Amino acid sequence: MEELLKQCLNVFWLRPENALFNTFKSNSYNSLKFESPSLDLSCGDGIFQAIHLGAKFPDDFDYYLSTKASNFSHDNFVDIYDHYESDYNVKYLVPPSQQIDYGTDWKQELLNKAEKTGIYKNLILHDNSVLPLPFDDSFFKTIYSNSIYWVKNVEGLTKEIFRISRNDATVGLQVLTPSIFETFKFFEKFLSEKAISILDRQRHSTMPSQKTYHEWKELFENNGFIIKKTVPMAPNKIIFDIWNIGLRPISHLLIRMSDSLPLEEKRKIKKEWVEIFFELFKPLLKLPNSGPIEHSGYTYFELKKS
Repeated sequence: MEELLKQCLNVFWLRPENALFNTFKSNSYNSLKFESPSLDLSCGDGIFQAIHLGAKFPDDFDYYLSTKASNFSHDNFVDIYDHYESDYNVKYLVPPSQQIDYGTDWKQELLNKAEKTGIYKNLILHDNSVLPLPFDDSFFKTIYSNSIYWVKNVEGLTKEIFRISRNDATVGLQVLTPSIFETFKFFEKFLSEKAISILDRQRHSTMPSQKTYHEWKELFENNGFIIKKTVPMAPNKIIFDIWNIGLRPISHLLIRMSDSLPLEEKRKIKKEWVEIFFELFKPLLKLPNSGPIEHSGYTYFELKKS
């Protein structure tokens, strides 16, 4: 996991809390094998999946090369990563270990970026709020998604995932539970509503299907799946506390400052920055499990058809 953390910090350096979060997120589903035909449902720009599949990037590459950071303010919320410039390119020191047959997302700009990763053989523009999914019955051997909680009709989406899965398919789904945001409940005692809004950055309002562990379990089982395994993403809630605070409130400013630096100066700062956060976060990789999976804020479910 130390090597995984290094790769995540190298790519997500301006958001070190995301690097830590993604390290645990990747590790939690390392048992999933992408057997063809395979699908990454809501693949985004593909960078996280590339890291998960073993990619290593040169120091000059990061997650922030094509953004709308200059358009963002906490009073004018925009998705700063939903942006694609024609000169955007993805370079590897070590390429991903394999390809995935299909990737979908509802934002074309993200799919344009995902195409540059070379991971996906086919990319399809599709909003998971619009059903049915654009695939035939019993088509996929492997399905992965870390985004089903972004849609309101999550039961309808679950039925669709079941429909497009083969009888011998493996489905890996990573889901949120309300406990992931317990950090805010603590700070609400001390901070203003405006301050909480700055920290939240509209995540509550854009994640309508947060369910408890038992609600997710019931949803999957009621729609035909057998739960093969469940894995808590992180061993301790401190990981979610760090993720909930972190540098998110000023990330758009950090991106703008980084963009303004001469290349050589940026390299020096990034190198030292990554080294500092690696030393800060490395001990957290060895945290023991602190509670039952029912208290996990983010959980990986590996499913089979019943």
